[in-house]
Amino acid sequence: MTTIAIVDDHELLAEALRIALRESGRSAVRIPPAATPDLLARLLELRPDLVLLDLDLGSYGDAAPLIAPLTDAGIRVLVVTGTPDRLRIAAALEQGAIGYRSKGDGFDALLGTVTEAVDAMQPLDPAHRVELLELLRRARAEQHRTLAPFERLTEREQAALAAMAHGQSVHEIAADWVVSEATVRTHVRGVLGKLDVRSQLAAVAVALRSGWLRAEEVSSRQ
Repeated sequence: MTTIAIVDDHELLAEALRIALRESGRSAVRIPPAATPDLLARLLELRPDLVLLDLDLGSYGDAAPLIAPLTDAGIRVLVVTGTPDRLRIAAALEQGAIGYRSKGDGFDALLGTVTEAVDAMQPLDPAHRVELLELLRRARAEQHRTLAPFERLTEREQAALAAMAHGQSVHEIAADWVVSEATVRTHVRGVLGKLDVRSQLAAVAVALRSGWLRAEEVSSRQ
Protein backbone atom coordinates (compact mmCIF):
# COMPACT_ATOMS: atom_id res chain seq x y z
CA MET A 1 0.00 0.00 0.00
CA THR A 2 1.23 3.49 -0.88
CA THR A 3 2.30 5.48 2.18
CA ILE A 4 1.86 9.24 2.21
CA ALA A 5 3.51 11.51 4.78
CA ILE A 6 1.91 14.90 5.38
CA VAL A 7 4.24 17.64 6.65
CA ASP A 8 2.27 20.82 7.27
CA ASP A 9 2.08 23.25 10.19
CA HIS A 10 -1.67 23.74 9.54
CA GLU A 11 -2.90 20.89 11.72
CA LEU A 12 -6.53 21.09 10.59
CA LEU A 13 -5.66 20.86 6.90
CA ALA A 14 -3.15 18.07 7.50
CA GLU A 15 -5.68 16.06 9.48
CA ALA A 16 -8.40 16.59 6.87
CA LEU A 17 -6.02 15.35 4.19
CA ARG A 18 -5.02 12.35 6.27
CA ILE A 19 -8.65 11.33 6.81
CA ALA A 20 -9.62 11.85 3.16
CA LEU A 21 -6.67 9.82 1.93
CA ARG A 22 -7.36 6.98 4.35
CA GLU A 23 -10.99 6.92 3.29
CA SER A 24 -9.81 6.50 -0.30
CA GLY A 25 -7.73 3.48 0.72
CA ARG A 26 -4.37 5.22 1.06
CA SER A 27 -2.06 4.93 4.04
CA ALA A 28 -1.46 8.47 5.29
CA VAL A 29 0.32 9.80 8.35
CA ARG A 30 0.90 13.32 9.60
CA ILE A 31 4.48 14.14 10.56
CA PRO A 32 4.59 17.18 12.89
CA PRO A 33 6.96 19.96 11.77
CA ALA A 34 10.37 19.94 13.43
CA ALA A 35 13.89 21.24 12.88
CA THR A 36 15.15 20.29 9.41
CA PRO A 37 17.69 17.60 10.50
CA ASP A 38 15.16 15.93 12.81
CA LEU A 39 12.38 16.07 10.24
CA LEU A 40 14.62 14.66 7.53
CA ALA A 41 15.74 11.81 9.78
CA ARG A 42 12.11 10.98 10.63
CA LEU A 43 11.06 10.93 6.98
CA LEU A 44 14.05 8.85 5.88
CA GLU A 45 13.25 6.38 8.65
CA LEU A 46 9.60 6.18 7.60
CA ARG A 47 10.45 6.08 3.87
CA PRO A 48 6.99 7.01 2.56
CA ASP A 49 6.25 6.79 -1.15
CA LEU A 50 5.14 10.42 -1.24
CA VAL A 51 5.67 13.44 1.03
CA LEU A 52 3.18 16.31 0.96
CA LEU A 53 5.43 19.16 1.99
CA ASP A 54 4.36 22.65 3.00
CA LEU A 55 7.15 25.08 2.09
CA ASP A 56 6.53 27.21 5.19
CA LEU A 57 6.61 25.32 8.48
CA GLY A 58 5.85 28.20 10.84
CA SER A 59 8.52 28.63 13.50
CA TYR A 60 10.63 25.94 11.80
CA GLY A 61 10.96 28.08 8.68
CA ASP A 62 11.58 27.10 5.08
CA ALA A 63 11.10 23.40 4.30
CA ALA A 64 12.75 23.58 0.86
CA PRO A 65 16.10 22.13 2.11
CA LEU A 66 14.28 18.82 2.66
CA ILE A 67 13.39 18.36 -1.00
CA ALA A 68 16.74 17.37 -2.52
CA PRO A 69 17.76 14.81 0.12
CA LEU A 70 14.30 13.23 0.04
CA THR A 71 14.25 12.92 -3.74
CA ASP A 72 17.84 11.64 -3.70
CA ALA A 73 16.57 8.89 -1.40
CA GLY A 74 13.88 7.97 -3.93
CA ILE A 75 11.02 9.62 -2.03
CA ARG A 76 8.68 11.71 -4.17
CA VAL A 77 7.78 15.18 -2.90
CA LEU A 78 4.65 17.15 -3.73
CA VAL A 79 4.84 20.77 -2.59
CA VAL A 80 1.65 22.02 -0.94
CA THR A 81 1.96 25.73 -0.38
CA GLY A 82 0.18 28.97 0.29
CA THR A 83 2.98 31.10 -1.11
CA PRO A 84 2.31 33.11 -4.28
CA ASP A 85 6.07 33.34 -4.91
CA ARG A 86 6.54 31.56 -8.23
CA LEU A 87 10.33 31.67 -7.91
CA ARG A 88 10.20 29.74 -4.63
CA ILE A 89 7.94 27.18 -6.24
CA ALA A 90 10.23 26.94 -9.26
CA ALA A 91 13.23 26.41 -6.98
CA ALA A 92 11.36 23.58 -5.25
CA LEU A 93 10.67 21.94 -8.60
CA GLU A 94 14.31 22.38 -9.58
CA GLN A 95 15.34 20.56 -6.40
CA GLY A 96 13.25 17.57 -7.44
CA ALA A 97 9.65 18.07 -6.31
CA ILE A 98 7.28 16.12 -8.56
CA GLY A 99 4.89 19.08 -8.64
CA TYR A 100 2.99 21.54 -6.48
CA ARG A 101 -0.50 22.61 -5.54
CA SER A 102 -1.53 25.94 -4.06
CA LYS A 103 -3.64 25.77 -0.92
CA GLY A 104 -5.65 28.62 -2.38
CA ASP A 105 -7.01 26.28 -5.06
CA GLY A 106 -9.22 24.57 -2.49
CA PHE A 107 -9.30 21.20 -0.76
CA ASP A 108 -10.82 19.22 -3.64
CA ALA A 109 -8.17 20.44 -6.08
CA LEU A 110 -5.46 19.63 -3.54
CA LEU A 111 -6.82 16.13 -2.97
CA GLY A 112 -7.02 15.56 -6.72
CA THR A 113 -3.39 16.56 -7.22
CA VAL A 114 -2.30 14.32 -4.35
CA THR A 115 -4.13 11.38 -5.94
CA GLU A 116 -2.47 12.15 -9.27
CA ALA A 117 0.97 12.40 -7.61
CA VAL A 118 0.54 9.03 -5.89
CA ASP A 119 0.28 7.24 -9.22
CA ALA A 120 2.58 9.47 -11.27
CA MET A 121 6.01 8.21 -12.26
CA GLN A 122 6.91 11.46 -14.04
CA PRO A 123 6.70 15.11 -12.92
CA LEU A 124 3.21 16.60 -12.99
CA ASP A 125 2.16 19.23 -15.56
CA PRO A 126 5.47 19.22 -17.50
CA ALA A 127 4.62 22.28 -19.62
CA HIS A 128 3.97 24.46 -16.57
CA ARG A 129 7.09 23.03 -14.94
CA VAL A 130 9.21 24.12 -17.91
CA GLU A 131 7.62 27.59 -17.74
CA LEU A 132 8.46 27.99 -14.05
CA LEU A 133 12.01 26.72 -14.46
CA GLU A 134 12.57 29.16 -17.32
CA LEU A 135 11.25 31.96 -15.10
CA LEU A 136 13.77 30.94 -12.45
CA ARG A 137 16.60 30.86 -14.98
CA ARG A 138 15.77 34.36 -16.23
CA ALA A 139 15.50 35.70 -12.67
CA ARG A 140 18.92 34.31 -11.79
CA ALA A 141 20.45 35.75 -14.95
CA GLU A 142 19.00 39.16 -14.10
CA GLN A 143 20.26 38.91 -10.53
CA HIS A 144 23.73 38.02 -11.80
CA ARG A 145 23.68 41.05 -14.12
CA THR A 146 22.52 43.33 -11.32
CA LEU A 147 25.17 42.12 -8.87
CA ALA A 148 28.03 42.15 -11.38
CA PRO A 149 29.21 45.70 -10.47
CA PHE A 150 29.48 44.70 -6.80
CA GLU A 151 31.63 41.71 -7.71
CA ARG A 152 34.17 44.17 -9.14
CA LEU A 153 34.56 45.92 -5.80
CA THR A 154 37.71 45.12 -3.86
CA GLU A 155 37.39 43.76 -0.33
CA ARG A 156 38.15 47.21 1.10
CA GLU A 157 35.64 48.87 -1.22
CA GLN A 158 32.96 46.42 -0.11
CA ALA A 159 33.81 47.19 3.52
CA ALA A 160 33.63 50.92 2.81
CA LEU A 161 30.20 50.55 1.21
CA ALA A 162 28.96 48.51 4.17
CA ALA A 163 30.28 51.15 6.56
CA MET A 164 28.56 53.90 4.59
CA ALA A 165 25.34 51.94 4.78
CA HIS A 166 25.72 51.91 8.56
CA GLY A 167 25.89 55.70 8.48
CA GLN A 168 29.62 56.08 9.06
CA SER A 169 31.42 59.12 7.70
CA VAL A 170 34.83 59.01 6.02
CA HIS A 171 36.33 60.33 9.27
CA GLU A 172 34.69 57.58 11.32
CA ILE A 173 35.71 54.84 8.89
CA ALA A 174 39.31 56.08 8.91
CA ALA A 175 39.33 56.06 12.72
CA ASP A 176 37.93 52.52 12.84
CA TRP A 177 40.39 51.22 10.26
CA VAL A 178 43.33 53.22 11.65
CA VAL A 179 44.13 54.63 8.21
CA SER A 180 44.16 58.11 6.75
CA GLU A 181 41.00 59.78 5.52
CA ALA A 182 42.65 60.07 2.10
CA THR A 183 42.90 56.26 1.96
CA VAL A 184 39.22 55.89 2.79
CA ARG A 185 38.27 58.52 0.19
CA THR A 186 40.18 56.47 -2.40
CA HIS A 187 38.07 53.42 -1.56
CA VAL A 188 34.88 55.49 -1.64
CA ARG A 189 35.79 56.88 -5.08
CA GLY A 190 36.36 53.30 -6.23
CA VAL A 191 32.87 52.34 -5.04
CA LEU A 192 31.22 55.32 -6.74
CA GLY A 193 33.07 54.72 -9.99
CA LYS A 194 32.35 51.01 -10.22
CA LEU A 195 28.67 51.49 -9.31
CA ASP A 196 28.41 54.48 -11.67
CA VAL A 197 26.88 56.80 -9.07
CA ARG A 198 27.84 60.26 -7.81
CA SER A 199 27.22 60.10 -4.07
CA GLN A 200 27.56 57.79 -1.12
CA LEU A 201 23.80 57.91 -0.59
CA ALA A 202 23.23 56.84 -4.19
CA ALA A 203 25.69 53.96 -3.74
CA VAL A 204 23.77 52.70 -0.72
CA ALA A 205 20.49 53.04 -2.63
CA VAL A 206 21.83 50.98 -5.54
CA ALA A 207 23.12 48.36 -3.13
CA LEU A 208 19.65 48.12 -1.57
CA ARG A 209 17.82 47.85 -4.88
CA SER A 210 20.15 45.13 -6.09
CA GLY A 211 19.81 43.05 -2.95
CA TRP A 212 23.52 43.36 -2.15
CA LEU A 213 22.40 45.12 1.02
CA ARG A 214 19.33 44.34 3.12
CA ALA A 215 17.19 47.15 4.52
CA GLU A 216 18.00 46.17 8.11
CA GLU A 217 21.70 46.74 7.39
CA VAL A 218 21.16 50.41 6.58
CA SER A 219 21.45 52.96 9.37
CA SER A 220 18.69 55.52 9.91
CA ARG A 221 21.49 58.12 9.84
CA GLN A 222 21.55 57.83 6.04
